[in-house]
Amino acid sequence: MFAVRNAIKVAVNNFTHNASSFRAIGQQINNSPKILSVVKPFITTQRNFGLATKPWISFEGLSYSKPCGILAFRQDLLTKPQDLSIQQHRTVTKYSFTKGKRRTVTNVPKRFFRLNWGIWIRTKCGRHKKAYKKSSAQKRRLRQHVFCNASQSYLLDKMVNRYWKAPKYYVDDPYEPYHKREEFWITRRTPKPPTIG
Repeated sequence: MFAVRNAIKVAVNNFTHNASSFRAIGQQINNSPKILSVVKPFITTQRNFGLATKPWISFEGLSYSKPCGILAFRQDLLTKPQDLSIQQHRTVTKYSFTKGKRRTVTNVPKRFFRLNWGIWIRTKCGRHKKAYKKSSAQKRRLRQHVFCNASQSYLLDKMVNRYWKAPKYYVDDPYEPYHKREEFWITRRTPKPPTIG
């Protein structure tokens, strides 16, 4: 390192506003093996206007270790490009940026409605499409609501927070008679009347 510093000092002292001093630095560096070993990580490039040094990391001596774990027998994961359109995309936010809490998927309350006994209901698909073609009986059937099955209701419960699962009471609620399901033993709230036998 001291040899490099001395070579630069000599060249700066002999500097006469021409490119000969830069060439002298290059010759001194190339002639000295000690300096060459120190400066080897930095590639020196000769240009028309003089010698310019540019920092460059040499990768000649690096050895890459073999992949371990799952990548040891699945080399195709490293080489095969993945199609981003096939990957799963779920819009549920488990931890929000502001409060760090689970957020509701806004499309669920817009498209579905949860009854107090746990089932979700929805309107039929395409009820507003091509109404001029449909008969009055078909329009009446399309105004009806249908139940989601147990798997769909379980999934929708995971997509909303507890605000949408809590029972809500509205004045003149059209869904009020459907919020109870007393005929089923799991959803029954009031005790079953005794059977007289």
